[in-house]
Amino acid sequence: MQNQEMTSSYVELSSQAYTLFVDAFASANQRALGYAKSLFEIAARPYASLTPAAVAQENFSRANQIVSLTVGELQTTGQKTAELAEKAVTHGTKLQETYVAAMRGLVNSGISNMNFVKETTDRQIDDLAKRFDEIQSRATATISNN
Repeated sequence: MQNQEMTSSYVELSSQAYTLFVDAFASANQRALGYAKSLFEIAARPYASLTPAAVAQENFSRANQIVSLTVGELQTTGQKTAELAEKAVTHGTKLQETYVAAMRGLVNSGISNMNFVKETTDRQIDDLAKRFDEIQSRATATISNN
């Protein structure tokens, strides 16, 4: 991948992660408010009769409603948490794949740069060896002529 594609990918993944967690947080808050509202509606409902038997019966009925409501909310929360975990794992996999591709590109660039440096150094060493040979042959010719 090119650097531009990597940057776009990272920005997109960051945006997706932010959206994922904001949506999950908003959904959890919405459910908590709905749960609290339902609890209040059950508890604040007026009693039809104030006789001890009717009050006891009404309290058992309300307790049953609250338990049912709480069980349902816990099941929903568990399901939503599992869904969030699954989405987070999927997102983490995408992030890891992008990271691996970036590292692969970085290593390939490093190897390419090292090959360029090696080739340039080999060429310079060959040029230097030729110059030394020329200098040595000139020095030998000068000594022979004298």
